[in-house]
Amino acid sequence: MRRVVGIGAALLAIPVLFSLFLNSNKHEGALSTSRPAVKIVESPPGLLSDIPSGANTALVKYIDALTLALHTGSDVAIREVTNVGCECRVIGESFQAIYTKANLVGGSYSLKQSTVIHKNASEVELKVVIHMTNTTHILRKTGKSEIWKGADIPAYFTIVNRGGRWLINRTSVLP
Repeated sequence: MRRVVGIGAALLAIPVLFSLFLNSNKHEGALSTSRPAVKIVESPPGLLSDIPSGANTALVKYIDALTLALHTGSDVAIREVTNVGCECRVIGESFQAIYTKANLVGGSYSLKQSTVIHKNASEVELKVVIHMTNTTHILRKTGKSEIWKGADIPAYFTIVNRGGRWLINRTSVLP
């Protein structure tokens, strides 16, 4: 029972853990959470910023992959749109751990806002807000359930073009 509660707490703490993990800078692809020195122009809520279509596609596929992982515990779709070593893969591993003892019902992820920080032909840096809706966590052994409250998760994303294929390369959750 303690393990399941611990796993549940870990899911709720993912944004905080992401931030701590990323701030350690002990891994390749770390991204500073400091504000960029360039002027940021906000996009309307829910719309993708003016970036190459391949980068848009990678971002949308990643957010769809989060919802798929939430519903299935599989991180395959997350790995397909991210570079090896990207801290954005941690959430998929968290869903895998949860699904060893529980199911997550309902819930979804969506892009609420996207802002271009920097872009060129091979790299796009974005500040995004991803919205996660309420999710019901149900322990298989006991049937006990609880609602995990949704949240808006602000983050930085770097999407890179490697040989014509756009992939999420770095992420960091904002404090």
